[in-house]
Amino acid sequence: MTNSANSRISVGIVGASADRGWGGIAHVPALRALDAFQIRAVSTTRMESASRLGADLAFDTHQALVVRPEVDLVVVAVKVPDHKQVVSDALAAGKMVYCEWPLARNLSEAEALEGLARERRLRTVIGLQGGLHPPIRYLHDLVRQGVIGMPLSTSIRAHLNDDMWVGRYDPPFEYMARAENGATLQSIMLGHALQPLAHVLGGFESLSAIVANQRGDGVRLSDGSCHPKDAPDEIIVAGVLEGGIVTSLHYSAGQSVGLVWEIQGTEGSLRVETASGYIHFGDMTITLRRGSEPVRHLQVPTAYAAPDLQLEAPAAGVARLYAQLAADLRDGTADAPDFAVALDRHRVLEAITQANLTGHRQHLSLRVTGNPNP
Repeated sequence: MTNSANSRISVGIVGASADRGWGGIAHVPALRALDAFQIRAVSTTRMESASRLGADLAFDTHQALVVRPEVDLVVVAVKVPDHKQVVSDALAAGKMVYCEWPLARNLSEAEALEGLARERRLRTVIGLQGGLHPPIRYLHDLVRQGVIGMPLSTSIRAHLNDDMWVGRYDPPFEYMARAENGATLQSIMLGHALQPLAHVLGGFESLSAIVANQRGDGVRLSDGSCHPKDAPDEIIVAGVLEGGIVTSLHYSAGQSVGLVWEIQGTEGSLRVETASGYIHFGDMTITLRRGSEPVRHLQVPTAYAAPDLQLEAPAAGVARLYAQLAADLRDGTADAPDFAVALDRHRVLEAITQANLTGHRQHLSLRVTGNPNP
């Protein structure tokens, strides 16, 4: 790695765009806000993006980018079906890799990528920023401090009406209609929720599930024609977390929007609400109820927002993950969620799929802690 204590981490982004896509709206602002990083290279189908992003190097293939000695960290912000090839090539080139979530289309691909990174002993980061979100970190501490006593049960109910979840597809997102491509309501939205859930309460020990495509085929927004769809729009998971916490998750695509997360304990309860439906970024309200005490609306202490980068969601959450990576490289720690964490989350997603297909309860082995930042 070319980075030293007095130099910046040189980043090459695969999937960068100056005006659209997750790379452009989240990664680029995040990197620009952090002194520890510099955008050195981009790989994009729109070559004019390079100059607009201020990158010295521009390539029309990811293979040309990942082998460049000027690049320390390869950021993978392309469609999920392309993750395996890009990540594999970057690891083969000996580079650190930050890959957006999901890591891969399915569990077998995720296992292969995690195994390759472990074999080559390379630093990796997975784009599961939810555990670093200030309200989630605050919830983690509230539970650990015993403000609701011993946690007994928890539930998350999320409703989202984004076009791709209800089956309305712009051309760049038509691939999301097919579950085999690994970019669904289950893998992305519920998958992101697994990280805050594990950070606050722990990972799943066992679960049952119903996964359904209730809405049938979708619609192409380009011409209004029918678009074959088998991606789920209703997911219900019932299970037990480590420590015996009874848990239910319900992710639904529909007209109503919002998310409610409740945690019941022996001495009280916590209720988290967000109008956006996104648990891993954005504003949240937290309500505490304890016995006969007045209901309290809790404010996240300002200390949890550090570093204050003056960024809006979603760039703020991505910046926190980059900041944690920079701290890990500086301090010799490993607190940013990596491919091992990603693999555990993929195992839960596969267990949900198998529980639905077989009708049988699935049991999971907990391999890494749900809390990368205790």
